[in-house]
Amino acid sequence: MSRKIPKFFTVGLILFTLLELSKAYQFYCYSCTNCNDPFNATKSSLVLCSNGCYKNVNKIPGNFAVERGCSSSSNGCTNQIYGALGYGIYNYCCWDNYCNTSSKIKNNNLFQLIFPIAYYFGKLFL
Repeated sequence: MSRKIPKFFTVGLILFTLLELSKAYQFYCYSCTNCNDPFNATKSSLVLCSNGCYKNVNKIPGNFAVERGCSSSSNGCTNQIYGALGYGIYNYCCWDNYCNTSSKIKNNNLFQLIFPIAYYFGKLFL
């Protein structure tokens, strides 16, 4: 019984830390519609986002539109491409302040590190 208390305490501490880290990660993202590249930040607004930022590029023959903003999904944002032959909808995601400005968005590696660590500790202590 005495061994379960430290194990329970350790798992609780890890879960609490991960929960607090997830609350701390809120980002300022640019929000705009029809804000093509090259991006002009003065023509858009800044919003506080908890699920990451996105940049959607819609390329269809005769039309090109860019939209930037907060990911609305509670699961976060997913990099996706719909289409072929250079046309379609491109969804780029990022998790950093003001990250949805550039034409090439880089992901924050911190989120890619947190979840494998949490999985490892979960397997170790549960």
